[in-house]
Amino acid sequence: MKGVSPLAYALVVIAYLLGSIPFSLLLGLMFQDKDIRKFGSGNLGTTNAFRVFGKPIGFAVLFADTLKSGLIVFLILNTGLFDGVTLFHPLVYGVASVVGHCFPVWLKFKGGKGVATSFGLLLAYNPWIALTLLAVFLLTEYLTRYVSVSSTVGAVSSVILVTALHFLWRPDLGLVIATVASAGIIIFRHRANYRRLRAGTENRVHLFDLLDRILKKPS
Repeated sequence: MKGVSPLAYALVVIAYLLGSIPFSLLLGLMFQDKDIRKFGSGNLGTTNAFRVFGKPIGFAVLFADTLKSGLIVFLILNTGLFDGVTLFHPLVYGVASVVGHCFPVWLKFKGGKGVATSFGLLLAYNPWIALTLLAVFLLTEYLTRYVSVSSTVGAVSSVILVTALHFLWRPDLGLVIATVASAGIIIFRHRANYRRLRAGTENRVHLFDLLDRILKKPS
């Protein structure tokens, strides 16, 4: 692209490689000597990390997967590190990380499902949108107990919300395109979950066990 610095293209590759770091695999091997791909759903994402390894590693994976997609976006928007360099839209690098997370080159393109990484790029770009969608995700999970349903509702809601903001408040075509791309990847990566939902065999994940215990009335 004319006028774009060669660094802009290099950063896309760096963002992809950063996104493709399988933190759930690495942390599981380091601290519990378990290959996450052999347990639970076999997926490298945050949900399976919680299921297989428990909360400490699960939260560490959540943090790392969120950070790796938002890091370059945050640096471009909030530091002078790239001043004077003509780059692509910041979210191009966020989406590249999501692609790396879902399709890591060194794991035969079999990675996570892109939920935490998609949240990370939005959190770095527009925290209010990200937190609104987090609330939608958590409410849906509380009502359904299905992370796959919550992820899908969150993905669809992100497209609706961002598109509405684009036309009604502040135009940002780059944000719309990045959101549609991320939502599309999330939905694509949940194909097996949708089949299990139809068959009634999808696993429920109780993220709100503590809240349930607090709200539960004594018998």
